[in-house]
Amino acid sequence: MRRAALAASLLAAAGCGQIGTTGLGWIDGRDAVDRDPSTRTVQLRWRHRLADVSRESFVPVERARAALDPTNDRIYVGSSAGQLHAMSAMGGQIYSYDAGGGIAAEPAIDASRDELYVATEDGVVHRLTASSGVVAWRRDVGGAVSQTPLLTPDAIYLVTDNDIVIALDRDDGEPLWRYRRDAPEGFYVSEHAGLTLVDGHLLAAFTAGVVVSLDPSDGALRWERDTAADLEPGPDGPPRFADVDTTPVVVEGVVYVASFAGGLYALELESGSVLWRDEELTGVIGITRATSRLLLLSSGDLGMLCIDRTDRRILWRRRLPRGAPGRSVVAGDLVLFGESRGGFVTVDLGTGAELGRFESQHGFSATPTVADGRGFVLGNGGTLYAFALPAPSAGAATESRGGWLTPREAR
Repeated sequence: MRRAALAASLLAAAGCGQIGTTGLGWIDGRDAVDRDPSTRTVQLRWRHRLADVSRESFVPVERARAALDPTNDRIYVGSSAGQLHAMSAMGGQIYSYDAGGGIAAEPAIDASRDELYVATEDGVVHRLTASSGVVAWRRDVGGAVSQTPLLTPDAIYLVTDNDIVIALDRDDGEPLWRYRRDAPEGFYVSEHAGLTLVDGHLLAAFTAGVVVSLDPSDGALRWERDTAADLEPGPDGPPRFADVDTTPVVVEGVVYVASFAGGLYALELESGSVLWRDEELTGVIGITRATSRLLLLSSGDLGMLCIDRTDRRILWRRRLPRGAPGRSVVAGDLVLFGESRGGFVTVDLGTGAELGRFESQHGFSATPTVADGRGFVLGNGGTLYAFALPAPSAGAATESRGGWLTPREAR
């Protein structure tokens, strides 16, 4: 199976070090970080190069998302170089761990049990003591892992890029069950959907365009929905880019997923029945819940969109001049995302207006992480950027407010 790779850029040396006011760590300065109340964009605090790529011919595309532990003032982040870095909020190195393979997934952390789970692109899951990096166990899961593992008190759930869902025992890493889908031959987008666990449903989506609900206790199939059945076959057989690459998002008993070629779907959680489909919303690789009724879509075809899930209106749309938008996060009334060949962008949730950005020569493919007024994002080429969120505005949107958006662009 061949996958369509994202474009890489020729390498140029990137700077590292502190930028501007660094502020304090989470523990010593939780509410004291120096944030300018007059600005509505993020403020870059420091940057740190995680790997020396100066001798490489191409800039690595970095997808790893940082895992945050504000209580213990720690950040955990890996890169394509295969090193897991434990750092403080100020960027100080606590330890590093050689995972033996590139890291594209956010580590899963259980701070209360001092456990950290790191999955690699060579298909190995490592359980570490979070505070020290000491290895408890390693387990080969049979395929590259690029999506965040899910934790329950007894199990860890993972999905591989070759469409295997596996549950492991947290104590010793022994497999509990395994579920596999076979992907058809052809070209697919170089993304994969993650897992969602809600109300006894373990939701997964696969390269062939199938969405399933599994019983998390034993991996038994509860229902499946084949979105590829809605597409016309290509001249040589199955349609191209039929994969569902969006991690399922569940709001009020409705599952939202997107087929890259087939559009956005709303499925009933209990049965998988199609409630509606919008076939015009193509190229979507990320869905973010913004509020109880607003969804953000990251689309290579359409840019960044905000839609009202209740009536499917497009409230605003931003087409990107450079590259495609990455998966977004929401912080209050702000939307944060990277451009694959551009900068890291802050836009207003209500209007979609750009509020600010900081640039990287190589773009951003990783999803940012935010907590307690701080955020982190890994740039292509392996530089980690730390930023402070602006102070909340008096008019910031909340879940309880209604009627504050109007359609910005009609189809």
